[in-house]
Amino acid sequence: IGPELEGLRVHPAAIDDEVLGLFVPRLVEIDRSKPNRLQVLAALLAECFTTHAAATWVMENSPWDLMAIYYIGIDHFSHAFMNFHPPKPDWVNEKEFQLYNDVVNSAYRLMDLFLARLLELAGPDTNVVLLSDHGFHSDHLRPAFIPRVPTGPTTQHRPLGILAMAGQNIRRDERIYGVNLLDVAPTVLSLFGLSAGHDMPGRVLVEAFEQTPALDRIESWDLVPGDDGGHPPGYDAPADDSAHLIEQFVALGYIEAQPEDRNLAAAISRRETKWNLARVHIAAWRFAEALPALEELAVECPDRPDFALSLADCRLRMGLYAEAEAGIAHIGTSTPLVSLIRGRIAFEQHRFRESVEHFTAAEHAAPRLPDVYLGLGLAWLKLRATADSERAFEKALAIDPHNAIALQGLTRVRLRQSRAADAIECALSSIACRHDLPLSHFLLGVALVRTGDAKRAIQAFETSLAFHPPLRASHRLLARLYGKTPEGARHREAARDFLRSRRAAIDRIEGARAEARRRNAGRPVPSAIKPLDFIVVSGLPRSGTSLMMRILEAAGLPIKTDGERKADEDNPDGYYEWEAIRKVGAHPEILLEAEGKVIKAISMLLPAMPAMHRYKVIFMDRPIAEVAASQMRMRHRRGAGAPAVTAEKMAEMLEAHRKETLRALRNTPGFEVLVVDYPRLVVDAETWAPRLGSFLGVDVPAAALLNTIRPDLYRNRNQT
Repeated sequence: IGPELEGLRVHPAAIDDEVLGLFVPRLVEIDRSKPNRLQVLAALLAECFTTHAAATWVMENSPWDLMAIYYIGIDHFSHAFMNFHPPKPDWVNEKEFQLYNDVVNSAYRLMDLFLARLLELAGPDTNVVLLSDHGFHSDHLRPAFIPRVPTGPTTQHRPLGILAMAGQNIRRDERIYGVNLLDVAPTVLSLFGLSAGHDMPGRVLVEAFEQTPALDRIESWDLVPGDDGGHPPGYDAPADDSAHLIEQFVALGYIEAQPEDRNLAAAISRRETKWNLARVHIAAWRFAEALPALEELAVECPDRPDFALSLADCRLRMGLYAEAEAGIAHIGTSTPLVSLIRGRIAFEQHRFRESVEHFTAAEHAAPRLPDVYLGLGLAWLKLRATADSERAFEKALAIDPHNAIALQGLTRVRLRQSRAADAIECALSSIACRHDLPLSHFLLGVALVRTGDAKRAIQAFETSLAFHPPLRASHRLLARLYGKTPEGARHREAARDFLRSRRAAIDRIEGARAEARRRNAGRPVPSAIKPLDFIVVSGLPRSGTSLMMRILEAAGLPIKTDGERKADEDNPDGYYEWEAIRKVGAHPEILLEAEGKVIKAISMLLPAMPAMHRYKVIFMDRPIAEVAASQMRMRHRRGAGAPAVTAEKMAEMLEAHRKETLRALRNTPGFEVLVVDYPRLVVDAETWAPRLGSFLGVDVPAAALLNTIRPDLYRNRNQT
């Protein structure tokens, strides 16, 4: 059905003003001659309509037993436009807010229409599962900037998502608590009367069913013969646009040709896969399994603070306090998350006064970070400063009224104050915000015991045991409440089993600690990383970057170049390249060699620049038709042959790459960009001297441009 689906693709150019106006009612007020967000909106809508068209076509024209559709629209709309959703954050431009403040609401309305059509096509007898693995901050918790790491956009997410189910054997109006994303596959299999594999960590959500389905398991679906939907042996996926662009830039000599299993994209993919696996282990409290991967990541990428902080957190949870401290020493003391980690280390070592000092330092650096006040609240509670503890937890709640951990902390305070009724209220509020926290249920049980409500206390303690990690104290208190009954005996034995399993777990952790110390013996401690400032000349290959390097050199700025790439017919005055910059993605420390000097880095290398530094990017912009023509002539002179795509397709890919690069530069913290129009620079050089000087903060004399620019080298120019 490939050709049929191909015809259903919707191009952004097909999204007209009538459709855009449904999302941006004040569309006519936007100056289309200046950068705006309508192109982003059109691209997102085209993606949504394409997905929906393909899904509904399949449902209407093909037999199916299971239809799984991934609508990524709400996530993408929210990342792009949630900052314009009411109420307006302080950092958002008022005019843009007025233009785009209904985009997210309109996206939800669109998805409701999509869902209605899917339900109509599915019919009343079909089981339906609606799922989102996370939510989105839509209030004052929206971050003002996104960290420049692959997981940076997740700072916009709320941790809890949604699961809704409907069908013949599904309970109506039933709430299900503590659902994990990994529970979805076993539950869907059970809807078909199929067993989950023992290698599938989730559970069947039996509480969702009117009649409990079979819960037996098979060893693994990987061992069952038959078609599993995978590609046949020897299948090679067709190259995408990025692969063609990489081939083009390699052919032109601007980036290195590398074996497929060693290129930058593959290395980044392997790195992020390792990172995601480590995060899964941490979420499942398997810290010993996460530790080796995090240690490798921290060594590979010392510039990634998210790796270093996660490693420190993992070591902290395993009791490797000295190693946790050493692992963050190179980040810098001014980072609030470093102070937060140090506060937690001191807390775990019962140095509560010192932990307060670290948490207070974090508070001064980041007064809107709830975790700071959670740490302060617990530390003050250990110091028996109940009033200070109460104030800290209330500050966390002032920032985030739905913070379940802060409400849990207030429950502890109320118990310490012998205010059992208020403790019950706080515990119930915590549970309402997050039902999967065992300690909140346990504290509720303690408060209920103090009020004499044994029946509800038993229910609270039993619920606490349904979550990971189980609480031995719940077993002990349940044994006391049940007394000399079979249930009491069962819980007394469970408490003893817990101690035995805990000893075994401690032994495993001790082994992991010893192994970690052995791996790290003699490993050099990373040196302190300080943010540096760089001037980068960038642009697509053949857009005038070498000319700009010559201009800045003539203006007296120091240039980082190794002279390895010699002048030739394509660049008679030289390339001004530094070959090592090509390796910046795999070896970000290389950039330190260029401190204080101007670097030339083509557009494809910009995303690999280390995140902690600051960059002034002079982006050379030349008409794409001229760039494409110049690149084709350069390929021919280098004997590289023709690319695998047509000239028109290559020009289209270059234009898309240019737009995406400029969009990313303008929206990435740490980057300032000055776009220099190459044709205007050549014909009107004098006007660019003050603009360059103002942008760089240095004097750029007009003579540096007039004496450097050679109009005779402006070849392949448009004649229209």
